[in-house]
Amino acid sequence: MALRILIHGINYAPEFVGIGRYTGELGAWLRSRGHAVTVLAAPPYYPAWRVPAAYRRPAWRREWLDGVEVLRAPLYTPARVTGRGRMLHELSFGASCLAWWPTLWERPWDVILAVCPLLQSGLIPALLARRRKVPFIFHVQDLQLDAARELAIIHQPLLFACLTRLECFLFTRSQAVTTISRAMAARIRDKGVVAERVHLLPNWADLEDIKPGERRNLLRRELGLNAEIMVLYAGNMGEKQGLEVILDAAVITRYNQDIRYVFVGEGAARERLMDRAQRLGLETVSFFPLQSRDRFPLLLNAADIHLVVQKQKASDLVMPSKLGNILAAGRPFIATARPETELGRVTTESQAGLLTPPEDAGALAQAINHLAQDEDARKRMGLKARQFAEAWLGRDKIMAEWERLLYGLVNQAR
Repeated sequence: MALRILIHGINYAPEFVGIGRYTGELGAWLRSRGHAVTVLAAPPYYPAWRVPAAYRRPAWRREWLDGVEVLRAPLYTPARVTGRGRMLHELSFGASCLAWWPTLWERPWDVILAVCPLLQSGLIPALLARRRKVPFIFHVQDLQLDAARELAIIHQPLLFACLTRLECFLFTRSQAVTTISRAMAARIRDKGVVAERVHLLPNWADLEDIKPGERRNLLRRELGLNAEIMVLYAGNMGEKQGLEVILDAAVITRYNQDIRYVFVGEGAARERLMDRAQRLGLETVSFFPLQSRDRFPLLLNAADIHLVVQKQKASDLVMPSKLGNILAAGRPFIATARPETELGRVTTESQAGLLTPPEDAGALAQAINHLAQDEDARKRMGLKARQFAEAWLGRDKIMAEWERLLYGLVNQAR
């Protein structure tokens, strides 16, 4: 039985990092199974926070990606990502989506899925699902409201109160709330969602395209590295990560020229981090732009040690999507997280990484020095990493769970 599925979320393919990658692969996989999938999303802009020229005109467009109908709605992307700029960014997308809703309102659907963030993108899909009497799924990739509170991103009490009521409404109206980590699922249950409606569907690893490979590859040479120990942070450089701790660790290890720190990616904090590294005179630290999808596996393999960094206050609000691909590449990592957090538990269970306390540069530097000097430990942890990814993070396995959930909700509704 083929389903008619509507997915609403701000990020989608061709973005190949972060939430856009996972929503894009989910939509394509469901279409490959014969389902009719329509997606309402913004044009690609993440993580550079720039919309490519090819997507600027026409602003509203319909395209087909991997057989999926993708409806694009324009949005404001701030030159500098601040709390106010992000708010305008989100509001602009919500407003521009309204142009598509008369069309979508009249179509028959079997199930409707909204992806958070954005929190407010779930409102109209929830109302549409109620009108059509079809299941509504709210998929939580990021506990956006909790992060805004604990990281002091929102300072207006009235706005926060409104968003809290919206979150409660969406959790109440959904037939299922899905999320990507056990800790996030526990937080959602603590908010009053019945346990039977909370489903754990983690982000998967790309086990086909990302595999253990040669560390001294072409990309490593292009980065100017030979036999040095490459310590890599690859991904979004935002405010939730607290990436300053890496620079502080680099200050501590700067006497060791064999340890080189490489930042790869884009994000709101990138320029600030580059300025700080320059002021500190850190010759062992380099910054490079986001690599293409084809070159990304080479980047993962080139690193000797990966870093997965989070601030203490954000520990269980998000689950770093980069971790799955690090594990798939068979590389050891160091995570800055408390043992009881989801990131801490995965680090311990996989036996593929070391844990250091969040925002503790001394402990991070010590862990980097330890792994840099112990090649056997790096190889042993790398083998454990790939084994864990194959056992728990296979894409088809998790996608099949998604499909079973969709069928179960639709059959229940009928």
